[in-house]
Amino acid sequence: MRIEYQNDLKPGQAEFLVRDLLEVSFGPEELGDPGDLIEQLAGEDLPVFSAWDDSRPLGAAIGWLATTEITMLSWLAVSPLTRGHGVGSELFQRAISQWESRYSPLLILGEVENPHQHVASEQYGDPRRRWAFYQRLGAKHLDFPFEMPRLSPDVPVGEDMWLVSFAGRAHGAIDTQTGELSGLGVGSALREFLDTYLKDSAETRDANGKFRPPVERMLDAAAQLD
Repeated sequence: MRIEYQNDLKPGQAEFLVRDLLEVSFGPEELGDPGDLIEQLAGEDLPVFSAWDDSRPLGAAIGWLATTEITMLSWLAVSPLTRGHGVGSELFQRAISQWESRYSPLLILGEVENPHQHVASEQYGDPRRRWAFYQRLGAKHLDFPFEMPRLSPDVPVGEDMWLVSFAGRAHGAIDTQTGELSGLGVGSALREFLDTYLKDSAETRDANGKFRPPVERMLDAAAQLD
């Protein structure tokens, strides 16, 4: 196997990446509409680092420049064929390094399945091993009642997801054990991020102008920061 790393996608590679790698790595509640994602990747709307063996996708780290202060690592996936080759670590480190250098965000965030609530599956892997992998790379679980917004009207809600910090200017100040955010000056940036995320999602408000209760609890918690 010959692994070639790319800092962008070549014409036609977006569909291979989504169909052959991402759709088999993530459930619809985490991936959203595959067609929309193919269009975004093909249009260079999302920063992406990928690994290939000729025309076969071996891995990808895909980001989202949510706001000027918050960047998201939206998806990190590797093919089982790469096990033991360090492809996931390489893609993660390339992505985080460039995003810190280029955008200097306050935080680089990600969503991870709660390893205590999600069980391992043959198709989607083991959440405990996935979290251990991110911890080795310096990830910190944030003490925040995160509720993942619905990505598409036709997909289920992503339940029991953690919001984690990977890097950024404020990352070093986050306590690894507690994940406490109060007093770190991130409240305004987090609220702007959540507002942007919700506007970009398929979440809807009821007749009283309220989101579903877990989303409202998340917004209330964000309003109390700083």
